[in-house]
Amino acid sequence: MISSQQEGLLNNENSDELMKRLNKSVKDIHGAYANTSDILASLGQLGYEQKSFLASSEQRVERALGSYMESINRTDNEDNDNYSFELSVKTKQGDIINIIFNSSQGYDESTGQTVDGFTLSYQVEGDLSEAEHQALTEVLAGIGQMADEFFKVSQNSYSNYVPAGQADFNLDFLADFNHQQLSGFDVSFSTTENQQFGSSENNLDLSYHIDQESNQQALIFNSQAGVNEIDFSLDMSTFGGKDVKQIQQYLATLDKNIEDSRYHSKGDNKTSAFGKKDDLKMQQGFAIFKGAFASMSLAAQRYSNIESIAAQQFTDGRAMVAELVDNMISNDPRYQGLGSETNNSLGAGISKLADFDAKFSFSKEPLGRGLRPKISIELAQVTQQHKSGKLTGISQSKTLATHFDYQLTRPDYYDKTESYNIATAVKNQALLGLDQQHQVDVSKETYQFNPKTNQYELQMAFNEKIASESNIRLINDIWLENTESSHTMDKKERIANEGSPEDFKRTNHHSHKKLMTLIGDLDKLAENKHLKRQYLTALDEVNFFMDSNTK
Repeated sequence: MISSQQEGLLNNENSDELMKRLNKSVKDIHGAYANTSDILASLGQLGYEQKSFLASSEQRVERALGSYMESINRTDNEDNDNYSFELSVKTKQGDIINIIFNSSQGYDESTGQTVDGFTLSYQVEGDLSEAEHQALTEVLAGIGQMADEFFKVSQNSYSNYVPAGQADFNLDFLADFNHQQLSGFDVSFSTTENQQFGSSENNLDLSYHIDQESNQQALIFNSQAGVNEIDFSLDMSTFGGKDVKQIQQYLATLDKNIEDSRYHSKGDNKTSAFGKKDDLKMQQGFAIFKGAFASMSLAAQRYSNIESIAAQQFTDGRAMVAELVDNMISNDPRYQGLGSETNNSLGAGISKLADFDAKFSFSKEPLGRGLRPKISIELAQVTQQHKSGKLTGISQSKTLATHFDYQLTRPDYYDKTESYNIATAVKNQALLGLDQQHQVDVSKETYQFNPKTNQYELQMAFNEKIASESNIRLINDIWLENTESSHTMDKKERIANEGSPEDFKRTNHHSHKKLMTLIGDLDKLAENKHLKRQYLTALDEVNFFMDSNTK
């Protein structure tokens, strides 16, 4: 038996269709949530004049059961499955749209019936325009696809829930988010299942907002599925240009560093600290993170193309300097480069992408005394423009930090940081100064539990630092380049599984190189004092400009 009620629904050609959809939902709650996009699409078709709407449906199913099976049914269904979906969208003008639907399945002891309930609420605070409503329906389409994946029904007989992180789960719709009509949204999905073999709670919270005054877009994502938690955040400028090579470089280095973390998280059994199943969940969450990063970068490109002249001047000015730097690095035969002993995974040159600060973490926190491994990665880019007299320039920093530990349940850890800094001096669209610094720091310690002492004992400690620097001045066609590189490594390994602190094999290495290269017609400076004075004055101006902008 199904009973339903509704209020506030304006009569139009789509009203009956929505009510049929809701009555169908209460018949198959699991299937309804796996098709959340249909419900949201139906809401979107109601029109921009719809101010509020509240509906609820209930299905009561009588079970003809013996006393034993009645007890089992009560155990299975009392406070059993609870699903919920909450969405709040804010327009640029300040109007707020709230959509909530939730369901629950329980057991009515007095009637011996299983009771399924489904409730939907739609409310608008303000007055939507047609343009705002159209932008809303676009967001509902993207979030609906996310919800379908989150609530996807599993064929597993013990669970109706498939964790977030399916291959089709993505945030691609952010690339086309209508910032001219909307300022952001907050959405939450959750499921609770009480099974005979244990309970399962799964929650996902996503927030995306654009701050027009600070020209920033911000995303926060949190997913908790059982003992696993995925956390990531992306703060990104809305000013950015197209740079296919750089975004591919960033995505590749993110992949490389998550693989490094997974490799260095392997314990005594040479397998991932997270286990095969949870390791796969981490990789799925990381794929969502990378997709969000790419989508927000595309959004910044689109914003810059249609927004203010200031945005275009910023991106166009950076693009011009980036091309000058790329031409020098790639095509000038005099260029010697950083001479680093390791590849610059962040990419040489100036990125034209929007500046950002991206953070990702995955952790496993079982109950009791189990190990609690956690991986975190942070990638950031910061760009500044400079001007002094006739000199202009761009300085930019790219940084990457990777960390793994067991959150105090075991002392092992792995740390890696990489940084690349670049600064330029430009005059009359000519590159006069180019400074670059690249550095990689790695630190790792591994331990083994000694049952005799009931303690973890150090097995290996490793520290490494690789640094390189290049400073170029190109004035009056005289090439002056100073390069410097260094490599320091210290490693100690326990000789036997047990022993005193002195029972270690130690390996050390240190190297340091410096080189100055001067290419050009120096005779003209020696023969012409006025020309020499002009050169030295210009050199001092560029050096002062570069020093002032890199402090």
